[in-house]
Amino acid sequence: MIYKFFFKMINAEAEKIDDDFESNYVNLINRYLLLLFFIFLFYSIVIITLFGDLFISTFLTVITFFFLFLMAIKGKTRRFTNVLKTVIISIFVLLTFIVSFFNIYTYKNAGVEYFYFCLLFAVPFFLNYKKDSFSILFIAFIISINFIVCVYFDFDFLPKSRFLEKDDFKIIRLWNILFSIASFLMDIVFITQKDELIKGLIVEQKMKDSTIKDLVKTNTELMKHQMLINHLTEENIREILSLAETNSPIFFEKFQIFFPHFIPEILKINPNLIHSELYFCALMKLDFDTKKIAQCTNNSIRAVESKKYRIRKKLNVSSEININSFLIKV
Repeated sequence: MIYKFFFKMINAEAEKIDDDFESNYVNLINRYLLLLFFIFLFYSIVIITLFGDLFISTFLTVITFFFLFLMAIKGKTRRFTNVLKTVIISIFVLLTFIVSFFNIYTYKNAGVEYFYFCLLFAVPFFLNYKKDSFSILFIAFIISINFIVCVYFDFDFLPKSRFLEKDDFKIIRLWNILFSIASFLMDIVFITQKDELIKGLIVEQKMKDSTIKDLVKTNTELMKHQMLINHLTEENIREILSLAETNSPIFFEKFQIFFPHFIPEILKINPNLIHSELYFCALMKLDFDTKKIAQCTNNSIRAVESKKYRIRKKLNVSSEININSFLIKV
């Protein structure tokens, strides 16, 4: 049952790794949304201050607080992962149409079209190219169609800004260019941080896979040992344990009958092991701890520890490996 315990431990560790990644990624998204909140809030203040356009300023402020709402709901529970993905896609589509509207609202002279590229740059941060390829293509298609339509059609029936004059377009275009560059740089920084999280997850996954591989190997060895044990009756097991616990003179002889290959295999590792050391190896094969070996052999715990240390050295067993576990697998 030892290997089952280790597999449970590895699975628990794997879940912890996934939880840590998800938690760090959610925190990263929250920082991204918080930065968007401040950028949009600043932008809406600039609009109302320089141009007096209350409509645009109010609209941008609403979007600003919408980012705070997303921070509140993002990553609350795994049950809503698919729903949140749908929400993210919907937000990209909504923002695309908002950009199209403001592009037309400002007579297509204020550089609002640069924000289409900002949206495209943000896609890799929120979506995974492998898992969400269809969603990414859909968003890219929507953005492309909006961009083309806004370039070739005027949409005179839609309202236009009454607050922007001819000279204002140079200023607001400059603001939009700077805003777009800032958004692009922000996307690059956060995508880089996301990549670092993914690299860390890959490294931890490789370590977990390596550990599982080792456990599978150990499991195979333990199963072979278990098959040997299964040939013993319950009465045989009680007998050998009783002989060991009472320090019976016939214990070692009986042990070699029940485990005929153990001593030869130990001697293959080091033929210089003396009788008392082989006796101790037999007790450790039965998974007796230091205290129990001391009781069974009428030795002090310090003497047993010293003997186990010499055995470890002779068998070339690393101090990081449990000597009992090593001998159980022999």
